[in-house]
Formats: sequence, structure tokens, C-alpha cells
Amino acid sequence: MQIIAIPDIHAKAEDLHDIAKPISDADVILLPGDMTNGGSSSIEAMQEVLDILKPMNEHIYTVPGNMDTDDLLAMTIEKGINLHRQHIVMDDIAFCGLGGALPFFGKFVFSEEELAQYLEESIAGLPEGLPLVLVSHQPPYGTVCDQLDNGQHVGSHAVRAFIEQHQPLVCFCGHIHSGVGKDRIGESVILNPGRFNESRCYATATIEQRRLTDANIVRI
Repeated sequence: MQIIAIPDIHAKAEDLHDIAKPISDADVILLPGDMTNGGSSSIEAMQEVLDILKPMNEHIYTVPGNMDTDDLLAMTIEKGINLHRQHIVMDDIAFCGLGGALPFFGKFVFSEEELAQYLEESIAGLPEGLPLVLVSHQPPYGTVCDQLDNGQHVGSHAVRAFIEQHQPLVCFCGHIHSGVGKDRIGESVILNPGRFNESRCYATATIEQRRLTDANIVRI
């Protein structure tokens, strides 16, 4: 299974044409939040993202970011592509999702306690031992993926604790535009490709026989 994750599109959907081939070749496309800049235009901006992606690849799943909106969440639920607080199982791999972020810009924000609760909801009912892929807008605390330019870590302790306990194969995150990179928490690989139109990066992972065989940040 080949996975591509593209967080933080921020209403710059036209840039997705630049990676049309890898999008078309992937089995799953993940959008880990901040597809839009919020406000009254969020639905239109999200629809533009989908209008570009759908002809390339129909297997798309999302979580909202801090800049996204409740209306956008409702739209993605209606379209059957939402992962926030829930999961899907594909080829014996569970994809679970956490939208939003710790209090910051935007209105789709939550406390650490709420993030922890939503993470547990995202895996409720899954069989034990099923490999996980975590799609979280908010990166975990204490990795290269949650560092500001001044070196300060601003990730979530709840997300980190979840990863430490459940050890997903890979966590695709975003939110911190300066935190472009790859890191590990235990056996879990953490990937943040940053804001797409600035970093010109996306994240990719390959899973074979329920094992992660490759995971990287790709610069175009």
C-alpha cells in the first residue's frame, strides 16, 4: 500500500497539479488538516481541493485543521471522507484520525484532555493487534515535527502519549509549518511535510504485509 499525505494546503489547491503523478499512483491520499484558511469560503476552498484530487485518485481521507471549520467537518462527514475521531480499515490497516490543534489561530482547537479523548474515540472498536496509521493535524510533542524556528517544541503531549502507547506504524501530521521533517517515537515514524505551497514537500509511506517498509518526506 502506497500512501501520500498532504497537510496545510491552505486554499492553494492549484499547487496539487504539481504532484499529479504520485497522487494518481498512490493507493490512499491523506489530508491532515488546514485544507482551507477558514471563514465563509472554507467550503468552496475544500471543494476545489476535492475537484482537483478526485480525478487523480478517489481514495481520499481527511481531518480538519485548526483553521478549518465545523461546516467543513460536516461536509467531509457527508462525503464519507472524514477521519476525525473515527477510523476506517483498509487492507488490514486501520487509519485513525485527529483533527484540530491545541489553542492557536483558528477556531477548531481543543485542550490536551479533549485531544486525548478524541484519539481514544478514533480507535474504539478496533480489533487488538491491527496495525495503525495515525492522521493528526497536531504533531506530537518533542520531535523535529513540532519545532518552531526558535527551537521551541509546541506539539501535543496527548498525541505523543497515544503514539507511545499504541505505536502506529506512522503518524502523518502538519500544523507547524517550520517543523518539516521525519522523526521517531519508539517504533513509530512521525512525518510533517509542512505547508505544501511553501515547503514544496509531501509525505509518503509504503506498507507491505502490515509492516512499514518506507516512510519519507519528498521534495518536489
